[in-house]
Amino acid sequence: MKNLIFVFIIPLTLLISCNKEEKINFDDSRSKIIDASEINNKLSKEKNIILRNATIIGDIDFTKSKEKYLVNANLIKHTINSALTFYDCTFKGKIIAHKKNNEFRIISEFNKSVCFVNCTFQDTVDFSYSDFKDVAIFSNSMFQNLTNFESAFFSPKGANFSKSHFIKYAKFNIIESSGYFNISDAVFDDNVLFQLSEFNRSARFASVKFNRNADFTKVKFFDDVFFNYSEFYRSIKFNTSVFRGRTEFLKCKFNMISEFKNCLFFSETKFKDAEISGILTFENSIFYISNPENFKIKLLKESDFTDDNTFILLKK
Repeated sequence: MKNLIFVFIIPLTLLISCNKEEKINFDDSRSKIIDASEINNKLSKEKNIILRNATIIGDIDFTKSKEKYLVNANLIKHTINSALTFYDCTFKGKIIAHKKNNEFRIISEFNKSVCFVNCTFQDTVDFSYSDFKDVAIFSNSMFQNLTNFESAFFSPKGANFSKSHFIKYAKFNIIESSGYFNISDAVFDDNVLFQLSEFNRSARFASVKFNRNADFTKVKFFDDVFFNYSEFYRSIKFNTSVFRGRTEFLKCKFNMISEFKNCLFFSETKFKDAEISGILTFENSIFYISNPENFKIKLLKESDFTDDNTFILLKK
């Protein structure tokens, strides 16, 4: 019961945090078409933005904020001091928080809450290298084009991508999450990357559908991580990853090739009732507590389970 309380209270806290700067008093935007220049203008004046049921035409560009500074000879950081709250909105243009040319890389820093709830992004979304100092929520949203959060930093106040749908290629590689990270019930129709990412607090990937390849190579989970009921329809790679907290893949469905080679499992690890219809391998991995021979995995037809050269330091 303790774990259930933790799972449900945290997302509610994240949602409330979106509106801590002011009361929920939406702009009169219902069914309105808004030019992105209006939003960009408010951003330049550091005004908070709250919109509901609006369609935004044009590109929202966070790299043109008034406050900026030179980090080094090749890096410029723009600071956004506006709290952003969008509910049930459709974005027809690009979301730009990162630019790069031959001379400079331009990135964005968000000092206040960033919330996109039940939104639709029809063009590319680029928050790569962004620094979210407050809560970041992108829940129950649809990303119809390339989605890029590469090298983004999420603060201890948490990040929530639950129930979102990623239709095209999604990049979450090299991200650092210092708070609770929730992407449960999400759907990835195309390939997704989480390579080299770090999760310093609990991470929840429960009931996620990975319809194509997913890459979690060299990811570090420093706290508990839950993939329960998730479905992996193509290849999944966790090779050379580190699991320091409680690790659960209960009742997952693994298809084709699923690799956990050269991994470190420091705490209790569970794969009970996971279904294997392809190849699942823990080759050369080290378990400090759990024993893969006791995972109670369901092997379906034409499946294979490999734990060659695994080491169990303290069997449980």
